[in-house]
Amino acid sequence: MQGLMQDRVILDRSQEITAHRTALERAAVMSEEWFRLYGQQLNYHEMIAQHAESVGAEIAVAEYFGLRGFMPSVNTFKSEADVSINEARIEVKHTRNLMGHLILQESQRSRPNDVCILVVGKSPVYQLVGWTVAHMAMAPKYKHTLQGNYWVSQRNLFEMKYLRSSNYGDTQI
Repeated sequence: MQGLMQDRVILDRSQEITAHRTALERAAVMSEEWFRLYGQQLNYHEMIAQHAESVGAEIAVAEYFGLRGFMPSVNTFKSEADVSINEARIEVKHTRNLMGHLILQESQRSRPNDVCILVVGKSPVYQLVGWTVAHMAMAPKYKHTLQGNYWVSQRNLFEMKYLRSSNYGDTQI
């Protein structure tokens, strides 16, 4: 994939510690409903590890855009963007699978203009693969018929280098 190496972010130890602390705090406030819907395949410790990787991806996106000292949120979940830069709202989607898809839930429809960035890999090395806008990702062609969510393959994402010059990156990202 073009641009993959230049869009790589390596976290330092303090950022990894922040990711783990935030994941533990998020686990403490999660509802039982979340576990019933999303946590069936994971035990509590695995779920915290998965969230730590997701928080690491959020930190990597903040680093990519030069946000030093970024502090990830604990209790906003899907009500707010993962990373905000000026007027831009960024939803970070993470998978350890290097060939994975950007996956959006139906709840994302309430924030149609959020920029969604797919981050792959595992701590400390993350790759920012590409981006799209929520309303574009929620097109019928991306709907996963069995799960009811939206799966956008990497080849259907815009390269990171085009975000700053897009209509969605005009806020000095």
